Amino acid sequence: MQAHQHQRQRSQAERISLCMIVKDEEEMLPRCLESVRGAVDEIIVVDTGSSDRSVAIAREYGASVVEFEWCDDFAAARNAGLERASGDWILFLDADEALEATAREQIRSWTEVSGCDGLFLNIHNYTGSGQQGATVNPVLRLFRNHPEHRFKGRIHEQIAAAICERNPEAAFHITNMVIHHYGYQTVVVERKDKVNRNVRLLQQAVVEEPNQPFHHYNLGVEYLRVGEAEQALDSFGKARKMIDPAVTSYAHLLLKYEVRCLEHLQRWQDALERVDAALELFPEYTDLMHHRAICADAVGDTEAAEIWLRKAVRQGPPPAIFHTEEGMGTYQTWYTLGRLLEGKADLEGAVDAYVETVRAKSSLVPPLYRLFRIMRVSGQEGQIPAVIESRFALSSEEALSKVLGILEQCHCYDAALELLGELTSASSGEQREKRSVAEAVLHVQRGDWSSARLKLETVKRKRGPFAPMAARWLERLRWLDGKEGQETSGQDAFTRWLMHSSQLGEGRESASEEKSGSTGWGKAVVEMENRSKKENVAGLESVADSDHAGLYEGWQALGLMLEGCVQSGRWQALHGLIQRGRQLLDAGGGIVGKGLEEEKYAGSKPEHEENRVQQSESERTDAKEILAKEPFAGALDTLSGTGWLVQGMVSAADRHLAKLMSDTEQVEPGKRQRRSYWPVIQHIRLELPGADGFEG
Repeated sequence: MQAHQHQRQRSQAERISLCMIVKDEEEMLPRCLESVRGAVDEIIVVDTGSSDRSVAIAREYGASVVEFEWCDDFAAARNAGLERASGDWILFLDADEALEATAREQIRSWTEVSGCDGLFLNIHNYTGSGQQGATVNPVLRLFRNHPEHRFKGRIHEQIAAAICERNPEAAFHITNMVIHHYGYQTVVVERKDKVNRNVRLLQQAVVEEPNQPFHHYNLGVEYLRVGEAEQALDSFGKARKMIDPAVTSYAHLLLKYEVRCLEHLQRWQDALERVDAALELFPEYTDLMHHRAICADAVGDTEAAEIWLRKAVRQGPPPAIFHTEEGMGTYQTWYTLGRLLEGKADLEGAVDAYVETVRAKSSLVPPLYRLFRIMRVSGQEGQIPAVIESRFALSSEEALSKVLGILEQCHCYDAALELLGELTSASSGEQREKRSVAEAVLHVQRGDWSSARLKLETVKRKRGPFAPMAARWLERLRWLDGKEGQETSGQDAFTRWLMHSSQLGEGRESASEEKSGSTGWGKAVVEMENRSKKENVAGLESVADSDHAGLYEGWQALGLMLEGCVQSGRWQALHGLIQRGRQLLDAGGGIVGKGLEEEKYAGSKPEHEENRVQQSESERTDAKEILAKEPFAGALDTLSGTGWLVQGMVSAADRHLAKLMSDTEQVEPGKRQRRSYWPVIQHIRLELPGADGFEG
């Protein structure tokens, strides 16, 4: 009975107070407060002058609100909240943070059994769009409440020093609890102008305490965040001269950031020297091993780069005391190793590295793009389904559909068709038709238009929801074969534009013209972002059924047709499509632009030239009506159009290079081998512009 009472008293004593400071956080605050529901006993919110609903939201969650006049001092604001806290432990969060669900369940266990003065939680900081992974930083966020425990520091305020001043024997423990921090995602930083605010306060702090290295370090972090590497390096250098790395908690991170600055400035030899010195102090810090490899590769020492990358993956993520980037020693390092091995023409090793990358983080797609491209270029596309089956666990149809989409974008159409056949049987007629259209479009891209027609005709006959799409594709294939059909029921705006431009004689050049005009692809290198944005038939994504909202419309349809022409060797049709696309993009006017220009100067031209360029009035009227706005949705989008045209030309180049790779020479009677230039061509093919999974 006595033990039970003692346990109840202890449980009652271990109360947790959440302390926060906020200003205009109505968007982020609900997520934060929801994340601590049931994990804390009271909430103290210090409001520094909100003009939105932040105060009302805080009170809806039962918080006590402290009005505080902002004085450019985060520590002062934090301490105003501590004065009101009645709990035995203080948890402090910002509005742009959220306690992970497992941490919410564990936090009371940690405080009830811990004999420590403070507990570190792991902060996962998401930057950029939030899709690039996170940095992971152990930070003291949970500490015992005591009148002498007060924050210090105008910005990046700290509590550990005060705890240690009160108790030099204070003990701390690093937990596995996680806090997610979203405040440095690009959209949030730009909206709140965080960097400029931080720089201003840190510059003020440096003036007030010039010998405080932590201020210089944090100022360097802000400069590095916005790419001001020279200024960041200067601030880091000042901080480094003031600290003892053996006892300074952030020393390992300061040294890594110095290396990153030197890399940004391409001072590779200096970076090598700095990272080597840092590794002597922190030999278990995986991030430094990874950067040692990057520096070695930059100065041409690929052997050393490979050694350091393999050492990093053997080490794995660094011990919990280190700030790290997600993927160091795992997926980031494996992917970097794959790219390095590709450059060394060790394609088998690169494939293994990319497989390990995906195993370490299954949601990543860039390694799959590289893996599939390697296997296609090296003549192993037929083995892709077996590799997927043996080395990946595709546990759902959604995962398999995702892989199908990547295979399509890597031009591995045969492998995609084989995997498509492995999907579970469709449960409805609509699903079967959807899959048939997916197969048909893959056949279009691989240049097998006969197989595509068989699939499309079947879907069209069933008159289901996918029949209009099938009809449109059938019309496009008829046009490509030079059989411009009379039917119009299945035509979309894009197909009508193709047929109309053919009637005006604006694109179908002779074979001799094709030969003379087919070499202009070399200078065109553009970002292929539109490819990643399109909904993907092979990926079995949702389908819309209007002319302007259809899955494959306009430039997208043109791109797929270009690919089919390349794969089937229909060079004249390819050239005609490219010419049409170029004419449409020229001056944003296409055929109409040219027609109106001719009309403008008709009165001043010689009679024979007038006769040569004149069209009938009805033809000119038709052209204006069909093309005056846009011949199809997005036709005058030059970025999208150029991307799809370049994609077709890159595919044509790749096909020509593939033919060169098949060339052999006789070395002795009855024996042939690939020519000496084959590895160079293989490398060129692997580096041709195309989708890589990083877009979006």
